[in-house]
Amino acid sequence: MTNIEKYKNAFVESLDIPLENVERATMDSVTSWDSIGQMSLIAMLEEAFNIELKPDDIIGFNSYNAGFVILKKYGIEI
Repeated sequence: MTNIEKYKNAFVESLDIPLENVERATMDSVTSWDSIGQMSLIAMLEEAFNIELKPDDIIGFNSYNAGFVILKKYGIEI
C-alpha cells in the first residue's frame, strides 16, 4: 500500500467517510470528526506510518491538507 493509500484509508476507516470525500475533509465539514474521531484518526496514522505525533501536531491536524504538512515533519512523504 502506498503512503497516499494509507493516508486516505485512515480517514475512511476512522471517520467513516466515503473515499471520494476524503480530500475535502476538515474538522468543520465532517460530523464524525469530533474529539473521538480525531483520536481515532491520529491513532490510525501513527500505526500506519510508525510515528508518534506531538501534542501540538495533533491539535493542528484539522484537515486532510494540514496532514500533509504535519506528516512531512516526521519524514513521511505523501
